[in-house]
Amino acid sequence: MKIAIAQLNYHIGNFEGNVQNMLAAIAKAKEQGADLICFGELATCGYPPRDFLEFEDFIELAQKTIADLAEASTDIAIVVGAPCKNPVPEGKDLFNAAYFLAEGKVLHIQHKTLLPTYDVFDEYRYFEPGSSHQVVAYKGKRIALTICEDIWNIGNENPLYTICPMDEMMPQKPDFIINLSASPF
Repeated sequence: MKIAIAQLNYHIGNFEGNVQNMLAAIAKAKEQGADLICFGELATCGYPPRDFLEFEDFIELAQKTIADLAEASTDIAIVVGAPCKNPVPEGKDLFNAAYFLAEGKVLHIQHKTLLPTYDVFDEYRYFEPGSSHQVVAYKGKRIALTICEDIWNIGNENPLYTICPMDEMMPQKPDFIINLSASPF
């Protein structure tokens, strides 16, 4: 499987600019014969969006960006980060999510579990932690999707968290791990 990595400069709230840059990267990846392209954590809206996550129109624009990117996934898979609405009334309204897009639609959504609470990375203020960890199958491969700190506890003698999402994913025998990350610096 040929994988393209798009390391782009995402701008917070510039949905149109972010999606145009991503669509250009997708076109280039297709030209180069990539089967899959990866974008960053919360790439649709830029990182860290912080209090913009409190505005419904901001979330709607992030979801529209996912729909636009899904349309471009007809002959390439796309892994991209975006806020995701929590479908249940319990907990916070949003998840920090990695979307797996292929065949023109959303095939899988993986929620970030290990949410930082320090400095500008105060994600627990806005997001509900994920609790389910499933690999996604694509082109004969089993892919573990993780977001940033979700892989920080692997083999760590002094873990930052008491759980490790990869402990749930490894028994599912993934062929490889894709980790979306972002930092404002």
